[in-house]
Amino acid sequence: MDKSSKREVYIQTIRMRTLPAVLGPIIIAISIAINANRFDLITSILILLIGISLQILVNLFNDLGDYEKGVDNEKRLGPERSMQSGKISKKEMKKLIGLVILITLILGFIAFLNSGITVIFLGISLILIAYLYTSGPFPYGYKGLGEIMVILIFGPVTILGALFLFEIKYNLIILLISLICGLSTSTIILTNNIRDLKNDYTNNKITLAVKLGEKKSRILYLLIISLISFLLLILSLENLNNLILSFLVWFTFPISDFGIKKFSFKLNFSKFGKDLNNTLYRTALSHLLICISLAITLAVPSVAVASYSIVIINLSYITINKLRQWKN
Repeated sequence: MDKSSKREVYIQTIRMRTLPAVLGPIIIAISIAINANRFDLITSILILLIGISLQILVNLFNDLGDYEKGVDNEKRLGPERSMQSGKISKKEMKKLIGLVILITLILGFIAFLNSGITVIFLGISLILIAYLYTSGPFPYGYKGLGEIMVILIFGPVTILGALFLFEIKYNLIILLISLICGLSTSTIILTNNIRDLKNDYTNNKITLAVKLGEKKSRILYLLIISLISFLLLILSLENLNNLILSFLVWFTFPISDFGIKKFSFKLNFSKFGKDLNNTLYRTALSHLLICISLAITLAVPSVAVASYSIVIINLSYITINKLRQWKN
């Protein structure tokens, strides 16, 4: 394989499409810093690089762990992974993981110079959590704990950790916002696990979707969206723009793919198997869009400008998705 082809394989391996998961909470943290007049460009770039490095590390550990346990096989319905296809060897994957860990530690050391030893402990803990997702003596992704950990890590831990670097103290509003972000991110992993439910069950990967089954796992997706909408409704008491967002969230996320049509739920309305690959992609974009919208409510002082921006961005996304569905 020539260098150009190998480079393409490495790009495929790090899975760039997963980056909205971590970009969402980072964007929110930066908007909070702007609102608090504590924004710093260097700190923002550092947080962004650390977040992306950790997300890539999660992807690599996940790829290696699932391959070693036989979950990534010919029956897998998601996009082909590098180790599964044989494009990258186990030795090459471990070298790549080592390189990303080194980059993450260097970035963490730079953060340490600015913010103290707490950053080092947090960084090492996150690397360990990334590893334990599908590897180690207790891979929590195989025990039905993936969604819970995602809510915590991509919500409060990422946002409050970033705010620590900005030297901003958290409050109840920030905690609620971080919880919304974590819940939003959890819909991505839940969609992934619903798609892979049958193959995961066969290979003893007991995800939350496997524990709940086809119908209840889809209902859980809808319940998470309901909780996000409810929390946004609570936040609207502090910022009216969140009232608009609590309504738009129902149209932004692809809930019809999970059985909701004409205000009723039916399992046969749902998408299954490979059809959920597009749903997964749209869920990730919806998560990022909700986070951007929340960031606008925090960073833009004018209620009118913020409201206009949120409505235009969300309606544009909804319209594009509807047009694509009609075309197909």
